[in-house]
Amino acid sequence: MTADDDPIRTAQEERAAAGLHRALSDTSEEWPVHLDAATWVATTSRRRSVVARLPVGLAAALIVVLLGVVAISARPAATGPSASPASPTSRPGHFDNVTFSFDYPASWRTLSGLYYEGLANTVDIVIGTGAWQTGCYSYSGGGGCTGDKVNVSGGRVVVKIYRRTGGPIPACDAGPTLNSTLGSNAVLEATAGSVTTWEIAQPSAQFGSPDNVFVEAHTDGPAGLASAEALVGSFRWAPGASNPGYCAPMDTPPPSPSPSLAHYDADNISFDYPASWPIITGYQHWGIHGPTIEFAVGTGMADTGCTLIPPAGGSDGGGVSCGSPTIAATGDQVVVVWYEGAGLGVAPLPARSLASGETRVTIGGMPAIESRGTGWIRWQVSGSSYIEGRWGSNASAGESQVQALVASLRIAPPAKVSEAP
Repeated sequence: MTADDDPIRTAQEERAAAGLHRALSDTSEEWPVHLDAATWVATTSRRRSVVARLPVGLAAALIVVLLGVVAISARPAATGPSASPASPTSRPGHFDNVTFSFDYPASWRTLSGLYYEGLANTVDIVIGTGAWQTGCYSYSGGGGCTGDKVNVSGGRVVVKIYRRTGGPIPACDAGPTLNSTLGSNAVLEATAGSVTTWEIAQPSAQFGSPDNVFVEAHTDGPAGLASAEALVGSFRWAPGASNPGYCAPMDTPPPSPSPSLAHYDADNISFDYPASWPIITGYQHWGIHGPTIEFAVGTGMADTGCTLIPPAGGSDGGGVSCGSPTIAATGDQVVVVWYEGAGLGVAPLPARSLASGETRVTIGGMPAIESRGTGWIRWQVSGSSYIEGRWGSNASAGESQVQALVASLRIAPPAKVSEAP
């Protein structure tokens, strides 16, 4: 289309468009709607050939009608009373049924919602990464429960959260007392094979009382158990929740505060560790004939086994003598070390077959092979690189401290060095 085809407006059309623009501007302050005023007014071609113009009175009437339509369509729809939120609510990473709430890994699936195990238990939710099937059944003549069917092979985990609704009420001066503390909760912990259960008593209630919450974790490795422990640590009763019909355990002390943590951040490696632990050493590199230490923290011993050989006769010579590294912890000591064997470079983690007792895991975003024994746990993160934790026979929390440190481990990519132009 040429320039002669561009539409132009007469003086009357210009005044009508300006009036419409002012009216729409006033209306948009209450109901913001984006309209082009010019598109609602008839225009005349520059060629002034065959054209149809709306009379000014008809255009004004059309403007009034259109403004009414815009006002009605832009007005917010009337809303009724807000609906109450569904109970319980569950979204990836969080569960809340009004009475209590907790957090869990967002990668876990919901395996079952609320159901009842006869008259004994109310199961609020079953979550995790493994396979699960209830052992409860029903038929025309009745029903029963024969135990859940659970598969957590390959490092998977299944966690069932339920409440005890049947059974006698324990006496105020009887019943078990807490044997563990997780987060702000004093809990009663029991382990049978690969199943760990924590009982969380209601405020002002005795362990063993009805409506206490049980967290039953089926795990196939320490990572799953650590995730279940974190779930229990995040458990919170709703404000005002209580069981005033039952007295509290007489010898239950208040939960001890979480130990203070220190933060390590050097050479692109960061993690949290107990503030009472000293840093034994940061990065050490002993050349192609000795090991490399990325870090060592804890109350135990960590030594590369290397010493410097001074030059003979004051010359510029000298060297390094390396034996075997020492990593040890006795009594209540704990130590965590990241070390690499002698040589140049770091070979990738070999794609080898796993030995008995080894599992494949991820540490700080890196694939690793995990192995463990009495008083120690080791992760191989490359062909010659290992993270190892050791604890003495009296370090009751040693393994969990090592696991917590490694779970917080983060490996940042090396910073890019800008090149001069």
